[in-house]
Amino acid sequence: MCILVVEDNPISLRTVEMILQSHGLETVSAKSGKLAVEKLQSRDDIQLVLSDLMMPEMDGYQLLEVMGKHESWKTIPVIVMTSLSDADTVKRVVALGSKNYVVKPIREETLLPKVKQFMLESAVGDAPLKAKFKVLEETGLTQDKYEELFDAFRQLVKDAEKAFEAGVDPANQDDGPGKAAMALREGASVLAQGRLPALLEGFRARSTCDWATFRQVLTNTSKAMDAAADKRDRLRSKLAAQTESVPPVA
Repeated sequence: MCILVVEDNPISLRTVEMILQSHGLETVSAKSGKLAVEKLQSRDDIQLVLSDLMMPEMDGYQLLEVMGKHESWKTIPVIVMTSLSDADTVKRVVALGSKNYVVKPIREETLLPKVKQFMLESAVGDAPLKAKFKVLEETGLTQDKYEELFDAFRQLVKDAEKAFEAGVDPANQDDGPGKAAMALREGASVLAQGRLPALLEGFRARSTCDWATFRQVLTNTSKAMDAAADKRDRLRSKLAAQTESVPPVA
């Protein structure tokens, strides 16, 4: 899942991208409404749009009109970014389907809460992992502490996969696979959703489990964590490169 940032000003665009990417969010950009439509046509993982209003080729108002007429796009929330905060502008964007806007210059403390709201509301419920923003909301963890927890749980998942490689089901909670499974409980209760927490809780309570299902869920969780870690590392590299490319202020 990613956020489409539609902005023709390169400084404003980079500012928004750096804010979002520093919080582990994936972004894709477009410099006009026309290019934004092309992005929406070519990608099916866009779950939020941040759009400027005054742009060449197709402005933000026209983009909202196009999205509102498209069956698949009209449900994607849009946050308008504008220096125009007068009542007529607000009424117009609301009439076109956007109930949220932020006034330029964009600041993290005003943008992030609005983004966070939509990310929590649109979190995919059948994914093996909870959305990062959902975990932060529930636990109050800092970004750094979340990453520490994520990496520690990811290692426990890898250890459990290795313990189950022999294909032998745990006899109890004290043998090798049983201990590896039990070690996942606390991390799964915070970071995972769906079947894994329930399976582990059942094993804790009854010392038994549907191990065929557990193995599949464990594999799915491991793949999801690998993908999330890879995306995080790519975003970190991209953010570092963008930061280095910003010229120093004289």
